[in-house]
Amino acid sequence: MKRMLFCLCLVSYLVSFQTPANGALPSPSARQLKWQKMETIAFIHFSINTYTDMEWGFGNESPALFNPDRLDCRQWVRTCKEAGIKGIILTAKHHDGFCLWPSKYTEHSVKNAPWKSGKGDLVREFSEACKEYGMEMGLYLSPWDCNHPDYGKPEYITYFRNQLRELLTNYGDLFEIWFDGANGGRGYYGTDSLHMRKIPADYYGWAENVRMVRELQPDCIVHGGDLADVRWVGNEEGYAGTTHWSMMSPPQKPSAEIPYKLQLNTGFADGTVWLPSETDVSVRPGWYYHASEDHQLKSLPKLLDIYYESVGRNSLLLLNIPPDKQGLIHPADSACLLAWKKQLDLELANDLLPGNCRFTSSQSEGFSRCMDGNEDSYWDLKTPKGFVEINFGKEICFNRILLGEYIPGGQRVKSFTVSYLSGGKWKELDRHTTIGYKRILRYPETKTSKIRIDFKDALENPLINRLSVFHAPVITEPPLVRRDRNGRVTLISPDPHSKIYYTLNGETPFPSEKNLYKTPFMADGRQTIKAIAEGGRGRISEVSEKIYPYSKKEWKVIGDTLATDIFFDERSDRTWRASNRQEPVVIDLGQEVTIEKIDYTPDQFRYAHGIILKYELSLSSDNRHWTAPIQGEFSNIRNNPVTKSIQMPPGSTGRYLRFKSVETVHGDAPGIAEMDVVYRTAGEP
Repeated sequence: MKRMLFCLCLVSYLVSFQTPANGALPSPSARQLKWQKMETIAFIHFSINTYTDMEWGFGNESPALFNPDRLDCRQWVRTCKEAGIKGIILTAKHHDGFCLWPSKYTEHSVKNAPWKSGKGDLVREFSEACKEYGMEMGLYLSPWDCNHPDYGKPEYITYFRNQLRELLTNYGDLFEIWFDGANGGRGYYGTDSLHMRKIPADYYGWAENVRMVRELQPDCIVHGGDLADVRWVGNEEGYAGTTHWSMMSPPQKPSAEIPYKLQLNTGFADGTVWLPSETDVSVRPGWYYHASEDHQLKSLPKLLDIYYESVGRNSLLLLNIPPDKQGLIHPADSACLLAWKKQLDLELANDLLPGNCRFTSSQSEGFSRCMDGNEDSYWDLKTPKGFVEINFGKEICFNRILLGEYIPGGQRVKSFTVSYLSGGKWKELDRHTTIGYKRILRYPETKTSKIRIDFKDALENPLINRLSVFHAPVITEPPLVRRDRNGRVTLISPDPHSKIYYTLNGETPFPSEKNLYKTPFMADGRQTIKAIAEGGRGRISEVSEKIYPYSKKEWKVIGDTLATDIFFDERSDRTWRASNRQEPVVIDLGQEVTIEKIDYTPDQFRYAHGIILKYELSLSSDNRHWTAPIQGEFSNIRNNPVTKSIQMPPGSTGRYLRFKSVETVHGDAPGIAEMDVVYRTAGEP
């Protein structure tokens, strides 16, 4: 969502920071430290895009579309609070320029919407809800504005700052102001025609913008722009690097051979400025609510992974929760969040330390301070290397270890190992690099009577202020549902000892002999498959759901058997790459059909290539005469490369589909992991 055009962010905002004096390690400011301790905050994406079913608007949307009939900001905030979230950021103005408050400086706002007869102020309602529930409030203000006629001109900067001042002065204290990195591009800009506008790198004058923030909201974190307090983590998938430093370097320091996003994802051990990361991800594929994604919420295991790979890797988690068209967080999203909070509480509830444990360490003085629950006290190892050995006095079972550094003294640990006693011998369980504010390590259930942690290397003597060991209750993960191109369905449980139950009628399955999965089965035609797994002690997983159209056994890519094999294998872990950047592919569906939508899945690997940004497609009945091409763009696919849908106009019929990549994100040859066509056959209602 963040649409972070990274060329605008890393190089310039690092220049402004000063290197610590006398070789001292970088450390957080008071506002950075307070922000880091929040650990998990929320994004609320709600605006005109909610009603156009888009991710990025064009700027010509009518305010008349905005009319939530049950809007309740209190429900948003209450849901987040119950999920353990400490702060919420609302998209007050997105790229389309529509303002959720009655700004004095534009007519493109809620004051010209039917909602509350133009008398509403959503930002105020949000602010009041945050105050009522004791929730920290943040606001998102897009620098890019596809609606404003002066965008790209000096006059727009005055307009932007006027709006920034409105938000900073009229709604109470803010913990974070969020400036998006997507700047310039297509929009209507106050006209009836869609066109492009480009801006110079120094267009926004960030020094003055941030000066205003510091003056009016001195405790407010700035995200984005040239003088940010925090950095983007480098992806929108919800993970920080396994090595993750809170320090970054001036632009002349990083290697030009390392991709910028990777630099953001790892940071630098020799970084000279404290710039912690914010890991943003949505509970759904998109950042705005789309009814078509109601069945695509991230599973409980996935949300747990996201927490452990963000907060548990020294980052802060920014989790997006988009309200629906009524103005409410969808019940499925609420249930998902509450289940996530409940499971996290269970997993990190019962610390096995100190208990009746005996401790041996390289530095016994002050060791107990890392277990006293006081984040402002710490165990100083005195030297860059050291160890602690934990003797439980009996055999225990563990699967989580939590460590933390006292970051007001800087981030110090460069490497450490975890070992456990087995059969009278020490076995190395794990080795890692960084710790930072919080590091949570996950393991298979491991039985032992002793654990040893060796700090192998550090920038300076480690200052450890947290040490915990847990035996987290294991959840049963939902089964995977896979169908090959011939319609053969296989159900797979991550736990080989689990039993799987399924239905084909859309009903939720329950454990019974008639629902028990035994062998793969055929499912052709429009089909809804639901499946659950039953683990040990009768634990039931979440429901896996797949809605399948017709099988693809008759489909083929004309002239390319490899593409045929990859496009239609219903797997996203293989990607076909074109040899020619703009050579179209022609798909033969085997019969004349009415096409409702086309789904494109790009390369799903973390460092993806060939992601198609702009496309062109046509239909034909005979592979000779083609319809006029439909042109489009996959909004936000650059940073959120999930499956994207092309909704076809009513009456779109044909047997052949010609799909052409007009532009890819990196200008390379296009890649396709999967192509899906949802259609109706002749005579089908």
